[in-house]
Amino acid sequence: MKTFDKEAALELLDKDDELLSILIDSFLNETKFEKAVLEKLIAQGKTKEAASYVHATKGAARQLCMEKLQSSGQALEDVLRGKSGGDIPSLIEKMFSDYEEALLEIQKA
Repeated sequence: MKTFDKEAALELLDKDDELLSILIDSFLNETKFEKAVLEKLIAQGKTKEAASYVHATKGAARQLCMEKLQSSGQALEDVLRGKSGGDIPSLIEKMFSDYEEALLEIQKA
């Protein structure tokens, strides 16, 4: 599973380098996944809002072919929405780790 598959992302965008640059810029500057925000929502019992917060980051990851982040985001979102079971704290750690890794990788693109 790849952290960022630039070639696959370009393929999805009909090889539009400019659009990919815009999406990367947006991910770097507008998509903020903060573990503290997510944990606060969960602590307040706002699992629907927490799932939506995860969903936004997961969706951005999917657009950019960030397989690891998309996968860990989907797993966490499924638990928050009650679709599957799992340990929320460890899923948060995994998604946050994948997010940080994706940020580092995409900055090189």
